[in-house]
Amino acid sequence: MKSVYRTLNAILITSLMTMCGIEIKAQNTRGDSALAYKQRGDAWQLKGEPKKAIEDYSLALVFDPKNAEIYGNRGIARYDDGDVDGAIMDYDRAIEINPRMARALYNRGLAHKVRGDLDAAIRDFDRALKINPDFIEAYNNRGIVRKLKGNLEGAITDFDQAVKLNPRLAEAYNNRGNARLAGRLYPTAIEDYSRAIRLNPRYSTAYLNRGIARKNLGDIDNALTDFDRALELNQGFGEVYLQRGLLLWQLGRNDQAQRDFEQCIRLNPEIEKVIAARMAEKE
Repeated sequence: MKSVYRTLNAILITSLMTMCGIEIKAQNTRGDSALAYKQRGDAWQLKGEPKKAIEDYSLALVFDPKNAEIYGNRGIARYDDGDVDGAIMDYDRAIEINPRMARALYNRGLAHKVRGDLDAAIRDFDRALKINPDFIEAYNNRGIVRKLKGNLEGAITDFDQAVKLNPRLAEAYNNRGNARLAGRLYPTAIEDYSRAIRLNPRYSTAYLNRGIARKNLGDIDNALTDFDRALELNQGFGEVYLQRGLLLWQLGRNDQAQRDFEQCIRLNPEIEKVIAARMAEKE
């Protein structure tokens, strides 16, 4: 489905950029010029060219410096370009202009989460949800942050609301499973991961997480089956090699475990010390 959306977006981008290229040269009002640059910025953003999008949004703001939507869009482009601080500045400006702009509040919450400012992230998600109580992504991401802060009950409540609003949101089931896994509620965590997998049979992360939950319940054969399936879907998934290797080491299948550890280290050299520590715990 994502590939279909990308194809449709590509078609839209091509026509939109052609159109904007003509319009930008022949505008008679500041508002029209701002709109033309914004539209071309939107097209660059859809194409995955955030730097070019930022340039056009900046030009649009020259003509319309009080347009909250353009600040919000430039914030997204800056975030995608790795400039999280710049993104937050744009979201600040968008919210200053339009305090009820739920999307800007949500996006600023995501940026705060990336920076590790979890309290600020929750405040922004709270504000976004007061404005739009059906904001599924805000529930999902507030749940993630609540879990990071150790508020597992609050996290589960948020994921409950997310799946209530969209029962086909595989990510929310996986995230609720993670909160239940952290709370050692292994059977219900497995149910959530299984639901996520039914909705998205290629969800390698859900297979990994279900494998961990099954391992913790002592269901070793099915845990190994889940780890194997996760690697069939994503051969570069280093965490799966780590988890499968630790389980194989625990089972005394040291040669197989060593191969998994070596592959994990190839994918992520910084993990070597973690593996050594975890193996020492098992001895």
